[in-house]
Amino acid sequence: MKKTLFYTASLAFVALGMTACGGSTEASEDTAVTYQLDATATTLKWKGNYADDSHSHNGTVKISEGSVNYKGETFEAGSFTVDMKTIESELTPETGSDKLIGHLGAPDFFNIAQFPNVTVKINSISDTEIDATLNVAGKEVPAKMPVTVKKTDKELTAKGKFTIDFSSMDVVGFKPNPEMEKEKPNQYVKPGIDFELNLVLKAEASKE
Repeated sequence: MKKTLFYTASLAFVALGMTACGGSTEASEDTAVTYQLDATATTLKWKGNYADDSHSHNGTVKISEGSVNYKGETFEAGSFTVDMKTIESELTPETGSDKLIGHLGAPDFFNIAQFPNVTVKINSISDTEIDATLNVAGKEVPAKMPVTVKKTDKELTAKGKFTIDFSSMDVVGFKPNPEMEKEKPNQYVKPGIDFELNLVLKAEASKE
C-alpha cells in the first residue's frame, strides 16, 4: 500500500512539473521583445552615381536611433532615424568634401537644414527583406531592402546591399539640368542611390 501511494504521489508530482513547464513554454512563445539599435556597431554606406556613369561619390551616414518589436516570432513594429547631419564622403576638405556635402544638403536634394532626419518606418520584415517607408524631406519614399536578417533572443542583425529610388521626391538634383543639357548632357545624379547596411540591434527587455 505504501509503495502504491508513493508511486501515485510521484506520478502526480511529475505531472505537475510537466504542466508548469508547459505553461512556461506557452508564455515564452508570446514573449514581447524590443530590439534596440546598437549605434556603435551599426554602419550605413552610400554611393551616388551620375546619370552618364562618368563618376560617382560615396561615403557614410549614421543611424542615430531605432528599435524593432516582436511578440514571439511575430514582427509588430519597427522604426529608425537616420541623422542626415552626419553625412560624410570619401573626399577630403582639399578635394571638395565640404562642397559635396553642402550640395547634398541643399534644397535641390535632401534639404538638411529644414529636414535634418530621415525616418524609416518598417512595414514588414522577413529573413530576406525589409519593406519600409522613408520620410525624406517631408516626402514618402517606398523601399524594399533585400537583406539577410538573423534574430536570436539576444540580438537582431540585418546585412545587405540595395538601391533606393528617390525619384518620388521630385527634386531638382535628381533631374537633368536644362541649362547644362547641351554642354554636359546627363550630368546629374541618378535617383537610385546604392546602400550597404550592417544593422545591429540588442534585445532590451522581455515581458509577458
